[in-house]
Amino acid sequence: MSTQDNRAAPPEENQDERSQEDRETPPKNKAWAILQGLLLMTALAMGVVNSIQPEPSNSTEVGTNMLVQSESIEPGVLCQEGGVVLSTGMDININAVLDDGEVSSTTHLCNGPMGLSGPQGQPGLNGDTAHAQTLETTPLSPGDPTCPQGGTNLSGGLDLNGNGELDNEEVVTTSLLCNGASGVNGTAGVAGTNGSHGANGPAALIDKQSAPHYVCKDGFVIRFGVDDGHDGAMSQDGLLQPSEVRESLNVCFSPLLYGRVSDLATGITDSITSGCDASTWLPVTERLLVAASHADHGCEAFLHNPATNQTVLLEDLHASSGSQPGREIGFHSLAAGDHDRVFFDADDGVSGRQLWVSDGTVNNTVSLGVVEWQAPLKWADGLVFHASNGSMLWTNGTQLYTLPNAPWWNETQRIHIEAFADGHTQWGSGWTHSDSEHLWFTAVDPQGDVEPHRLTMDGSVTSWNVNPAGDALLNHGLSLESDVYVVAQRGPAKQIVQLMDNGTHSWLTSIAPSAGDTAMGERMGLNLIGENLVFDAQTQPNQPRLWTTHLPSGISVQLSTTMLAPGLNAGATVSGNSVVFDCTTPEHGMEVCITDATTMGTRVVLDATPGMLSSSVVAVQSVGEGWLALTNGNHEGSSVGTSLWSSSGTTMNLVYNPWPGTGNDSQAGQYGDLLVSDTQLFFVAHDGETGHEWHRWSHGVLSDDWIVFNR
Repeated sequence: MSTQDNRAAPPEENQDERSQEDRETPPKNKAWAILQGLLLMTALAMGVVNSIQPEPSNSTEVGTNMLVQSESIEPGVLCQEGGVVLSTGMDININAVLDDGEVSSTTHLCNGPMGLSGPQGQPGLNGDTAHAQTLETTPLSPGDPTCPQGGTNLSGGLDLNGNGELDNEEVVTTSLLCNGASGVNGTAGVAGTNGSHGANGPAALIDKQSAPHYVCKDGFVIRFGVDDGHDGAMSQDGLLQPSEVRESLNVCFSPLLYGRVSDLATGITDSITSGCDASTWLPVTERLLVAASHADHGCEAFLHNPATNQTVLLEDLHASSGSQPGREIGFHSLAAGDHDRVFFDADDGVSGRQLWVSDGTVNNTVSLGVVEWQAPLKWADGLVFHASNGSMLWTNGTQLYTLPNAPWWNETQRIHIEAFADGHTQWGSGWTHSDSEHLWFTAVDPQGDVEPHRLTMDGSVTSWNVNPAGDALLNHGLSLESDVYVVAQRGPAKQIVQLMDNGTHSWLTSIAPSAGDTAMGERMGLNLIGENLVFDAQTQPNQPRLWTTHLPSGISVQLSTTMLAPGLNAGATVSGNSVVFDCTTPEHGMEVCITDATTMGTRVVLDATPGMLSSSVVAVQSVGEGWLALTNGNHEGSSVGTSLWSSSGTTMNLVYNPWPGTGNDSQAGQYGDLLVSDTQLFFVAHDGETGHEWHRWSHGVLSDDWIVFNR
């Protein structure tokens, strides 16, 4: 405790009452000592119980004119634990209050520090387990004496015996909730007016037609549809147009047909050769457009009509030597309402090789202009091509547009795309990919790096920075909703990266080769089976294997240690829950193989050429839930040349050999593609009499489109 003493003259004292000791002490000093002791005792008493003062004021009168005043001190610099300040002085104005001008002495009394906490007491005994509060309800039927309209009886209490029920002796409170009486019926409202009759809906139609004779010689087709004018047809005209058909029942009473469909270069001469073998199927008019050589016209475009089994010249674009249509980019068809549009490159001998479009008639076969000869992408109901200046072009067959000036953009969208184009060059020069909503492409950004970008149908552009240290080298592409999975260079080896909708990316694989690159997807590309990507990759130079990556977990595993070179010749095709491809195994050689993205479901479909001898798998194509393959093999104990085989995934069956006989080989698939229409499959083969020509096979049984009864 600290004190501060401001001395004042003490009052006079009775000299007769002083002791001998007092006489030895100077009178003034002794009086002041007595006063200090009195003040200290008074302060201590006031600090403990300041509320017992009989007067409202906190001043204490000492003698006649001396006052003492106390005031609490909050914890602070003067007193760390708080305390009391005492002020003393003479009550000069005799108002019983120590005014500021009357203070002659101030003393601070500080509280001592707080003591340490005492030791923790022993834990108390556990209390009894509380009884569960229970509420039970009992419905009361109408007619109850208390609740005539029925209601509910609520009983509450404690479950003392713990049996989970509220026994009668445990009930503490009871309440009744009675239903109110039903009110009287309201007056009937005014009847509303009858609504107007709705327009008659389109009628359902059923008709019966003869089976297409190029598919079935003896049969019929029952068509079921709605007379609603779907896809440009006339509505409610009583006629079932092809676009109005919803379902059909196809019945044939003989085997479905197959055989050769062309002989443009008569005799054994080949009409289909390398560089003159492009083809496409026109889905609206159901015709086959092919490039073929003719003695009078050279290599030109020809139309085959399966209904009449006739093949005619489309147009002689280059009269002297042939225009070689589709030599660079092939044929690409688009359905456009009630007609087809097919795009191809051709040289008319005047303007050089240009992009052409045709609807299958001479008058509507025209040139669109010059493009770079890279395969186009289908997007926005048209095709996207590359231009020589590094931009991209779009067309639906009417004219070529630079992509920012495509006709569906509004002015705001066009300005936005042009602003992006000002800072980015060489669109699509390294990689392009499309789906129904998005166009993906690489471009050189303002920093000079090649990175991927995405343009949507509403004109928005998203960019990614896959390789911060340089160019992003991309290959392949597989869309899944608004994301895309693509093979990209990551350090020394290719890996799969996911470009996500929000502009970020995530690497899915980290397959580490012992040397060189992974060569990921170079033969099979990327194939999606459920939640698994299936692809080819290598960890040893020139030893590709079959791999899968589980998308949710990002775990990559090799599906087989014995399958070599998957997809080397025929690539891969997906149908249902499986991927079919060609592969080589030490036990079977090259054969048709299948996987469902599991090790147990990865196997050779059939050893068509038994033993270690290989089959020459040329092409595979999915049809319905099965597959068709061009390969050679053994049939009924004899070796057959390259022929058409079908598979359901468990076995393979020979379905068409264009050139039968021992030692004969049709060389099917040497030229052209394995082309599938809605009823038939087309391919080029040699039959020993007419050279390499187009052949067909009706796949209705394999695709479950036809019911066949052999009479």
